[in-house]
Amino acid sequence: MEVNPEKTKYMIVSRDENIVRNGNIKIGNLSFEKVEKFKYLGATVTNINDTREEITSKHRINIGNACYYSVEKLLSSSLLSKNLKVGIYKKIILPDVLYGCETWTLTLREEHRLRVFDNKVLRKIFVAKRDEVTGEWRKLHNTELHALYSSPDIIRNIKSRRLKWAGHVEHMGESRNACRVLVGRPEGKRRLWRPRRRWEDNIKMDLREVGCDDREWINLAQDRDQWRAYVRAAMNLRVLTGRKSVYGLQFGKQCREWRKSERQKDNFAALYRAETWALLQSEEKRPEALQMWIWRRMEHVKWTDRIRNEAVLEGVGEQRMMLKLIRKRKRNWLEH
Repeated sequence: MEVNPEKTKYMIVSRDENIVRNGNIKIGNLSFEKVEKFKYLGATVTNINDTREEITSKHRINIGNACYYSVEKLLSSSLLSKNLKVGIYKKIILPDVLYGCETWTLTLREEHRLRVFDNKVLRKIFVAKRDEVTGEWRKLHNTELHALYSSPDIIRNIKSRRLKWAGHVEHMGESRNACRVLVGRPEGKRRLWRPRRRWEDNIKMDLREVGCDDREWINLAQDRDQWRAYVRAAMNLRVLTGRKSVYGLQFGKQCREWRKSERQKDNFAALYRAETWALLQSEEKRPEALQMWIWRRMEHVKWTDRIRNEAVLEGVGEQRMMLKLIRKRKRNWLEH
């Protein structure tokens, strides 16, 4: 086997800061350069195993921008329909941006940057809107954009693909290296300071969003049909951010189909472990307030509109039922 010294590099993965950063290896007459990062199969690999180099440094976003500007005239053309432009976005731009996203470990900062790119392309597709009051043209708000897009956003795509890949790796068996890395536990102690978010932490957060107990997710992945249901739920879930439930659990996990399905009502994420709650009289109003906040958000009712809760419930054809669900769960738990 012949090795090309100009194309061959080497990298040391270690936390030891005393390792010489610059040092070439010489084997005979050949010299191999030491690097801190390199590109493998289109993805950037670093010596500290950090995916931020792939996203935060805008590597993937830059590639997406290159694709975006190459088809910008098509996206702004009045001769093409909106559906065709959305198809161009999904088939040409998104695959380049989401390449290798199954292995990404995302934080809120990276999710925000990806959403900014997603909204930029969608604003180009759906153009501006004339304000009914002032008559001036304005940019579409994010809620208006995604209502017109009517498809899962870029973060929902990433979370669904990540869950799908996690189930695929678990089904490989321990004879495969990928599965051994997933279930293996490294020896030694962690260094001081806050630990970085792990890929498995993202998987557990994605499962909590769809109302699943994440503690034994590896066992859950053995049931292929159930795991596919979680993958579909992560793709189609519409998340409302910015609030928390009574006990600090994130409850912005709600779909529009929630109103028409009793089973989804019972699985509402805000009522997770409601069977064990001991609500005081002063706390009983909070679940009802949560319900009204969700209905107002989904129906785009602003607080400045001064619409009473009864009018909102009458408009959506629903009634207050959070306390009823909590009491029903407690009765079922006692019978169990």
